[in-house]
Amino acid sequence: MATITLYARRVNKMPSLMRALRRSIGSLSDEIDSVRLSALGIDSDVCDLEDVISSLRASSDTQDDLVEFWENVQETAEEFIEDVAEIDEEVSELIETAEEDFYSMYEYLRPEAESWLDAVGDFFGSLWDSASDFFEAVWEEIAGFCQSVTEWIRDHRDLVALGCRLLASVIEAFGDLIITICPWMPAAFALLKEGASLLYEYVLAPLGTLIMNSPLGDLINSAATRFISAVGKIIATEWFGDIVDGFITLFGPFIEIGKIWTAEKLPGADFVVGLIGAVDPDGDGVYHIKQDTWQGWGPVGYNTGYDNVFNRGVSANGNSIDVYQTYDFEFDGQQFVIWAWKGDYMNLGAGTETGIYINSGDNSHYVTGREYALDMSLVLEYDDDGNWDNGGNEVLFNYNPFTDNSQNGGNDWWNGGRQWWVNGFDTNHQNVQADQLRATTTIRFDSLDNGAEMYEALKKSVGVTGTVSREGSGHWEFDDETHVATLVW
Repeated sequence: MATITLYARRVNKMPSLMRALRRSIGSLSDEIDSVRLSALGIDSDVCDLEDVISSLRASSDTQDDLVEFWENVQETAEEFIEDVAEIDEEVSELIETAEEDFYSMYEYLRPEAESWLDAVGDFFGSLWDSASDFFEAVWEEIAGFCQSVTEWIRDHRDLVALGCRLLASVIEAFGDLIITICPWMPAAFALLKEGASLLYEYVLAPLGTLIMNSPLGDLINSAATRFISAVGKIIATEWFGDIVDGFITLFGPFIEIGKIWTAEKLPGADFVVGLIGAVDPDGDGVYHIKQDTWQGWGPVGYNTGYDNVFNRGVSANGNSIDVYQTYDFEFDGQQFVIWAWKGDYMNLGAGTETGIYINSGDNSHYVTGREYALDMSLVLEYDDDGNWDNGGNEVLFNYNPFTDNSQNGGNDWWNGGRQWWVNGFDTNHQNVQADQLRATTTIRFDSLDNGAEMYEALKKSVGVTGTVSREGSGHWEFDDETHVATLVW
């Protein structure tokens, strides 16, 4: 590894560059002589060029001097390069000898030549790259096909809805046939359902309450909160969002059919949405999720990982969701946040929700604020073109479970109608964009024993930060006499 080798190409070019420069100067000198001789041939009676000729003669002499100078420089440079090359060769031999002596003493440090395992690794690495390119191209074709089918279903909704109704009729006819063959089956299923209900009501629920009210309950809640917070950080990553995006794209046609199935209230639709606690008390296609469902368990709570999954899933389906979140405000020795959402909710359609959450302590995950449930009402409006200035917007629902028992089947769903999480979803309006919706959440803090303090804490936080919006747009309105806060966005 001769030192001069690092710059050999550049150094070796020096003589040729000098020769080229010398030739250029020589050519210029010849041209000046030619011009001078031509000038001498001009009759002085026509034009007196004596001064010009003198200048050209002086220039020619100067070029001759430059040629001689660069010849000397070239000779000196060539001698320098020869000396450096000789020295460099000697140094190179010394380095190679020292290198061999070093590895003779420390053989374990000698670099190994590429083994057959390295060659195999390189082969499979190249094979993996080729396979990745292939599968990426295949996925693009599959995703494009699924998206095209999804768009076709949307464009031909009435036709697909007819097909769904026909399929539902076939399923019902098949069910009737099964019942005819096995007339005992309905009674058996009813017995199983009743037995499961009794098991939950008289065994599992009391046992769960007993455990959760014991010291063991605190340990379970704490462990579950930490676990869900860790999961939230994972699902908040870009790569997990890509997985969600791919999954929703792949199953887009089935999701679109599921939207139609729910909107048409075909058999099984209520059972599917019932898995998340959603019910339609008035039968008008507007669903609400009850307060005592599994989402109300404190550790489930909410974090930005949920938002990442939610946003990526909805956007992969061609729609949008918007998030509105207050900054943390302190009350009752804890950090609270009010979180709101609006947009497309897959098969539940156009929807909105507002919840009260408490910082779990890691500034990442928030647990549900069930014990701080308040009288909350919710209004959702829809504007097809998203231009709210020209009127024509439609009220999809006006939901007030605290004061109007008729909206929840005549029975308070939980905690006297108060809500830690007020929500509503209109399945009659599918595939909407967030900017087509306007949500209004009204919170009556006086419905809580120390609600006035909570009201003041929220109002103070809004005043200090100047805005409560981390995404989206909107504003709060505060009534100090009634302690009512209203979020419009």
